[in-house]
Amino acid sequence: MLEGLSFDQQKEAQEILEAIKFFSLKGWSPATSTNYSLRLQNDRFLISRSGVDKSQFKLDDLIHINSKGEIYPEFQKPGVKSSAETMIHTSIYARFPEINCVLHTHSVLGTWLSQKFAIEKAIHFNGWELLKGLAGIDTHLTTVTLPIVYNHQDMETLMNEMEYHWAYGPMGFLIAGHGLYTWGRNVFEAKRHIETFEFLFELKKLEK
Repeated sequence: MLEGLSFDQQKEAQEILEAIKFFSLKGWSPATSTNYSLRLQNDRFLISRSGVDKSQFKLDDLIHINSKGEIYPEFQKPGVKSSAETMIHTSIYARFPEINCVLHTHSVLGTWLSQKFAIEKAIHFNGWELLKGLAGIDTHLTTVTLPIVYNHQDMETLMNEMEYHWAYGPMGFLIAGHGLYTWGRNVFEAKRHIETFEFLFELKKLEK
């Protein structure tokens, strides 16, 4: 998997592997759920292959895809496939050229809140110091909105539903009854966003 990658790309691949293991230890990637990706070049991305227990995840379980979600020939092996949600990743990269990492987790709390607030189509967080864990936020005196979309099995329909929300610049979104997507300019920032939202989820639970 690392063959042909630059030193910096190899470092980022290792960082995304460590993030996956961290999420698994936190219980945010049960069974073989969740998916993760990294931009390598304009038309080449790493993405976690489908059906792998994240507690056992290895560098070799990161496969290369293009911007259409197609697996590069050298990774086309029996039983190897990318997530059914690959289009979500490629759509985010196409929309945000500055974004280089997309992460998707399935925490119990995030999934529960995604159902509880599904009718509102968003969760609002305000006044909390840890909001500054999100890129571009430098004060707790603000409101951050995390959109919620329905759990369509067709990814194009799901991303079309997000069109309503892009205008206010969300840094992630929840799929109702499913889980959290967020992203960042690098693995570190995207992982920080996951941790920040998970902390905010805990606070939101206490508000209700």
